Amino acid sequence: MAMTFSQSINAVQSSSTASVSGTKSQGVSDSDKTDNKSEDFSDLLEKAFDAVNEDMNTAGKMTQNMASGKEVDIADTMIAITKADISFRMMLQVRNKVLSAYEEVMRMQV
Repeated sequence: MAMTFSQSINAVQSSSTASVSGTKSQGVSDSDKTDNKSEDFSDLLEKAFDAVNEDMNTAGKMTQNMASGKEVDIADTMIAITKADISFRMMLQVRNKVLSAYEEVMRMQV
């Protein structure tokens, strides 16, 4: 069964929210929780996706400028393309790991 990435993120987020709301951490009061401004896993992923998207857009614009004959440094263009490629590949691997972890959790017997 193939799931889209957004479906898997929503499933992971809902399962992590359910498991966190069902347990109370020991030694941490409610006032300490509000002082600690930690981010959700989904927020971290969203920021990472935005950074990858920004890298891809930058590389695309630089490539388009170079193809249209505008004065662009070739080295900077190649660096932007390589950075976008590497960040996309890394995000793809993170997605694969999240999906495999989700599938592993779903296979667990309760």
